[in-house]
Formats: sequence, structure tokens, C-alpha cells
Amino acid sequence: MYNPYGNAAADLQQNSPQQNQYQFQAQQRSGLQQQPANLQYPQPQHPTFQQNQFGLQNQQHQQNQHQPPAAGAANPNVYANFFNDPATSLASQFARSGFESSNQYLQQNFGSFIPGTSDLKYYFQVSNSYVTRKILLVLFPYRNKNWNRLTSQEATGDPSPNGQTSYAPPSHDVNAPDLYIPLMSFVTYILLWAAFQGLNEKFHPKLFGYLASQTLAFSVVDIAFFKIGLYLLNCSQSSMWDLVAFSSYKYVVIIVLLCWKHLVGNGWVSYFPVVIVLTINLAVFLMRSLKFLVLPNSSATANSVTVNQRRIRVQFLFVYSVIVQGLIILYMSR
Repeated sequence: MYNPYGNAAADLQQNSPQQNQYQFQAQQRSGLQQQPANLQYPQPQHPTFQQNQFGLQNQQHQQNQHQPPAAGAANPNVYANFFNDPATSLASQFARSGFESSNQYLQQNFGSFIPGTSDLKYYFQVSNSYVTRKILLVLFPYRNKNWNRLTSQEATGDPSPNGQTSYAPPSHDVNAPDLYIPLMSFVTYILLWAAFQGLNEKFHPKLFGYLASQTLAFSVVDIAFFKIGLYLLNCSQSSMWDLVAFSSYKYVVIIVLLCWKHLVGNGWVSYFPVVIVLTINLAVFLMRSLKFLVLPNSSATANSVTVNQRRIRVQFLFVYSVIVQGLIILYMSR
């Protein structure tokens, strides 16, 4: 009897070894995939290769020891020997002594050309209260009753060193001249004038150089005029920095006038009366402050000044404080 499934059963029996082999390989692959990832297998060692590697490293280390250092390489022993070398210490001492001697030479020669340079720090000993009181004194000088400068002993109560009388610094005496307010007002005037030109769409970077040179030229002419006048009238010569300080207080008035001009206007009614009032106030301040230079206080010197000389000195002080300062203020606050 014919069986239709007989050939299929025989084929299945014949193919069973191949299927078994495929199943075994599939089980092996699945088993390898299920192993943990951190499982490490021992690596084969090569003693000959390791010995050769260590030998090459030792040989390179020995070569580096015998080889001289490359150019630019840092060697700490060289620096240590350099600083411990007696010749190096001798050269540093020689350079230090040469620098000190040259610095002393420059100070002596610089002080000979500009007297009072060593006392320049005296004019910057200011405080916040002094700056406020000084500005108010320049603008409104009528409330001040005493215009005499205080000595260091009167201000602090300490005796003067070496028995010499010295004036108190600006921080202790409102009548003392300083250079902080003149310097700050000089710079503020230049910046403020340039800012107002920018608001009027007339600003240019060259304005800084032009205005600085012009202002400096006016200051030099102002100081030279007063210095020559003191020399011709045979007045007591004061420090150059005193003249620079007193002649530069006018920049405070100029700054106020610039702000008033651009806030209120420059009309005949609103501007020029303010110019006249502030100029007169500055003139009163200068005449009171510079009186000790033009009119001496000591009895011995006062007796040697005749009535005619005293009258000429008062006229010179009036011309300088009112006319010269008024013309400069009117031009620079335009």
C-alpha cells in the first residue's frame, strides 16, 4: 500500500543531524550573548617582549642622563647656583646703589629747576569737608571772617619740628591753597565743554587737544603775569604751587557758568548778571587770599613799605583779581 508520508519521514530522519548541528550552534551563540559584559579572559603573556621593552626604557633613560639639556630647557640647579653666586649678589648691590644715586641726582636737579617740588604732596592733603568748604568759599566768600593761614602748631597743637614755623595742610585749614580742586576743575571744564559741544552736534575728537592747549596757555600767561608783578613790586616771593593753586580756582566759577548757560540760557538778563556776580565773588576771594603776598603782615616789613608802594600793590592786586580774571572767565565760558 502506498504511504504518501513515507518519503517525508525518511527525509526528516536524514536531515536530523544537520538540524541538530544548527541547533547546537544557535545554543552556543545564545550562551555567549548571555555572558556578563565585564567577564575578562586571561591574556597570553610574552616574557621575551616585556624584557625587551624594559631594556629599551633603561637604555633611553641612560642616554637622557648622558645627553646635555636642550636649548631653552629649565634646569633648577642652574638657577640655584646663579642666585648663590657671590658675583651675582655683588652685581645686584652695585645696580641698587647706582639706581639710588641716580634717583637722588634727578631729585636734586629737578628741585633746582622747580622750587618746592619735594613739598608737592602737601597740596594734595585734602578731605571731603575741605573740598566742600573751599568751593563754597570761592563762590560765596563773604561769610569767612578770618583769612589768615594757620600754622601746624595752631591747627594740631603739636610743636613744629626743628623749631621752624610751617603752615597747616589744607585738610586742617580752609584758607590753605591746594592743587586737588584746581586739577579736578581743569579736567572737568574740558570734559564738560566737549560734552556741551556734542549736545549741539559740534563735537570732534580734536576739541580735547585744542581746548587743553588753550586752557594751559591761559594758565601759563596768568601765572607769569602775577609772578612778574610780584617781582617788579618787590613783594615776598611765595611758592610756585601757591600761585598755580590760586590762579586755577577760577575754573570752579567757569564750570558753574557753563552749566548755567546751557540750562538757563545766555541772554542779557539771565546770564550776564550771574557772570558779574560770580566774577566779583572770585575777585574778593583772591584779594583776601593773596593779601599775605602783596601786603606783608610782619611789622618790620610793613614799616619798610611806603604809602605809594602800598597803593601800587593794592592797584596791582585789584587789576589781577578783577580785570584779568574777569576777561579770562568771560572768554573761557563763552
